[in-house]
Amino acid sequence: MSDHKNQVINRVNEVSKELLTLSHKIHANPEVAWQEFESSAAVIKTLSDHGFDVVEQVSALPTAFRAEFGSGDLTVALCAEYDALPGLGHACGHNIIASSSVGAAIALASVAKDLNIRVVVLGTPAEEGGGGKIVMLERGAFDGIDVAALVHPGPVDVAFAEPFAVRH
Repeated sequence: MSDHKNQVINRVNEVSKELLTLSHKIHANPEVAWQEFESSAAVIKTLSDHGFDVVEQVSALPTAFRAEFGSGDLTVALCAEYDALPGLGHACGHNIIASSSVGAAIALASVAKDLNIRVVVLGTPAEEGGGGKIVMLERGAFDGIDVAALVHPGPVDVAFAEPFAVRH
């Protein structure tokens, strides 16, 4: 296994309890679209504590943010969702999306200099019906990003899932 891969795996293991705590904190305090003040603050604090420079209220959205680490030629973004469904809470697992993106970013930051990458976390509010990413895209928040990704929890363990809309 490569040194970089080992370094990333080790970093995830080092922060795993902190990530679980973050996920549980967001889950215990479900906030609906455009109202994710405590959730976004918790994500921002975690990233700041790990050396990320954070700009809040990105795209003129009160709970959106951009956190950056490094200054490489390639910019890799991870999207963090943290809103909940009205009346259902985090039934779609956005608490997991947020903590997974934070964990991936912290892990990537550990090799950012060696790989000549800038690591960005975009806090994307209102994904349950508000289209936060769409607003952020239209307002330029994704400008300069070479690749953006996120993970979404689901009921099965798969590397590729056929989108629901394609099946119907």
